[in-house]
Amino acid sequence: MTLALLLAGSMAAAAPKPPRNAPLCAPPGTAPIFLSPMGEPFRAAAGQPYPSAQWFAQADTNKDGALSRDELVKDAMRFFQQLDSNKDGRLTPDEVGHYESVIAPETSLFSARPDGFYEERRKGHQSDAVGRSADYGGAMGAGRYAWLNIPEPVAAADADIDRVITATEFAAAADRAFTMLDVGNKGSLTLATLPRTPQQIAIEGPCRPPKARR
Repeated sequence: MTLALLLAGSMAAAAPKPPRNAPLCAPPGTAPIFLSPMGEPFRAAAGQPYPSAQWFAQADTNKDGALSRDELVKDAMRFFQQLDSNKDGRLTPDEVGHYESVIAPETSLFSARPDGFYEERRKGHQSDAVGRSADYGGAMGAGRYAWLNIPEPVAAADADIDRVITATEFAAAADRAFTMLDVGNKGSLTLATLPRTPQQIAIEGPCRPPKARR
């Protein structure tokens, strides 16, 4: 009995303590979702590896295990062409709306907020998303499934806020995303050095256990 108690105690001590701002643990069987820096969704079945690797392998066109700025921008423009359904070289509100409602409904800002969201916001809680802090009270929209806490990365590319996103604006937004992700200005990104998304932490831990309901 004494040995069993000692083993249980050592295991508990070895368990990593989740950071104060870690997301709540995801329910068992949660399907992993990843949104690329420019918002392209990648989904996997529950229990499968986190799908950020799918996007990285796709964007790494020369298969050297590192992603350059040019590769990230090139991949973004491939996605832009997919979003540009009428092939006029720009994304209009209808095309952006299709992205938000059909292609990546995960970008909805007001769905699946974690327990304690408003309490944390009142405390001035800030996200630790790479390259920018959040003014949203934590990861929201696409930020829950991405490396950058940008709730809607396609709409966010509209630099002049005229509700039309040109190819130039989209490419510039992809360039900015690379800069934010390239911590240390190394000039390339590797999957091993990129952070885990809030959903990935919620699935893999260390995450905060759900609060007991009264």
